[in-house]
Amino acid sequence: MYARLIAWDTFNTIAHVRVSAGRCRPVPALRTGFAAFRVRITTGLASVVWGAVWWLVYREPKRMRMANAAEVEHIRGGGGLVDLEDAPPPRKIPSWSDFAAVLANRKLWGIYLGQFCLTSTLWFFLTWFPTYLVEYRGMDYIQSGLLVSLPYVAAVAGVLLSGFASDALVRRGASLGLARKGPITVGLLLSTAMIGANFTDSTAWVIAFLCIAFFGNGFASITWSLVSALAPRRLIGSTGGVFNFIGNLSSIATPIVIGLLVSETSFAPGFVYITAVTVVGILSYTLLVGRVERQPDPEEDAGRADAASA
Repeated sequence: MYARLIAWDTFNTIAHVRVSAGRCRPVPALRTGFAAFRVRITTGLASVVWGAVWWLVYREPKRMRMANAAEVEHIRGGGGLVDLEDAPPPRKIPSWSDFAAVLANRKLWGIYLGQFCLTSTLWFFLTWFPTYLVEYRGMDYIQSGLLVSLPYVAAVAGVLLSGFASDALVRRGASLGLARKGPITVGLLLSTAMIGANFTDSTAWVIAFLCIAFFGNGFASITWSLVSALAPRRLIGSTGGVFNFIGNLSSIATPIVIGLLVSETSFAPGFVYITAVTVVGILSYTLLVGRVERQPDPEEDAGRADAASA
């Protein structure tokens, strides 16, 4: 499972590096939009190629040629659902009660809010970071194009290390909650380093603080592992959909809120906002999620109760 998460997050982060770097290149073609078009075509084609490879190579654990029986048992022991193809849950049209089940669960709301907070940092880097360097730090486009790539490189390192760190915790006998939530919480804590940019006039220190923050964002990126560990077995898809929807609302909120908060002379309120949102994310994973365990399915529980009464 972590190989899947690492692969997806690494590709996603590298794609963001390309987009940001392409957006900051000070060449005449950029002014005409050609460079941006070329970057989008390149990353789009890369996505198509990656999707084709994924379709051809990836199979469920029990059907994966590279996974032996011991590895399948290891996945099962960690809470993975490796028998879905052998005993798939009954197919039915999604109902309002299903959505109510995934929207009324406190633990699931912990990961929904946590994902919104985590991706808020990502969307700051995708939207406002280059503008901040040029308009508030007084850099030219060449300088900003070089410096803007450094936090993305840090994020790639964070993405990769988080998976290895979580696996290492599992091997050392750590609980599922510690192995999954530990890297997420540590990563979010590191992301609060962004606020340090408000207390220095040194460009080097600003970049250092933002590198730490985006490394933390990457280190916390294994949040999908909690979807698979917490969602009711029959409602994993619905839970993942709500998780993705609420998380990506930050792509709307972050650019707008920061734009309303900052002034022509100060970007400090923008950093305060992202830091505050990150703290909310930490509280969500700590107080709302709590112990990591698969959540009950109200429909299955009702069926068992009916069978017992009969």
